[in-house]
Amino acid sequence: MSVPAAPPTRYSNRSLPWFPGILTGMVSGVVLGFFLKLVQFYTGEKVYTLLLNIDFVPGLPPTLPEWIEFSLHLVVSVFIGIFYLWWVGRSGHPMFKGLLIGAGSSLLYIPLSQLSSRVPDLYDITAIIYWIIGHLLFGIVLGLCGKYISAKKATHRS
Repeated sequence: MSVPAAPPTRYSNRSLPWFPGILTGMVSGVVLGFFLKLVQFYTGEKVYTLLLNIDFVPGLPPTLPEWIEFSLHLVVSVFIGIFYLWWVGRSGHPMFKGLLIGAGSSLLYIPLSQLSSRVPDLYDITAIIYWIIGHLLFGIVLGLCGKYISAKKATHRS
C-alpha cells in the first residue's frame, strides 16, 4: 500500500522568496539611494546622479523625473534582494554574501562612469570611494535583512 504524499507546503525549497526579497531589496536600495543623495548634496560628487543615470538605456529619454529614475533603481534592488535571499536560503552566510553582492555591485562604477558626461569620471578617486562605501552599506543592509529573515525562519521551524 502506498503512502499518500504530504500536502505541499506554502514555500518549497525551490521557490523564490518573493515578499521578503522585495522588502529586502527596497530597504537596501533606499538606504543606498539616500546615502548617495546625501553625499552628493554635501560634497557635490555626482554619485547619486551616477546611481540614477539612464543615459545608456535605449528607448528611454536621457533624463526622467527623479522619482522615476529612483523607482528604476529600486526595481534593480528588488531583483537583487530576491536573488540574495534565494542564495542565502540555499547555503547560509547572509552577512558574507551581502557584502559580496555590495562589493561586486560597486564594480559597476567602471562601466557606468563611461556611459554619460553627467557623472563622475572613471578616475575620480573621491567619487569612487563614496560609491564603494555606499555599495558596502547596501551589502551590510542586505546582510542584516538576511540575518533577520534567517533567524525568523529558524524560530518558526522550532
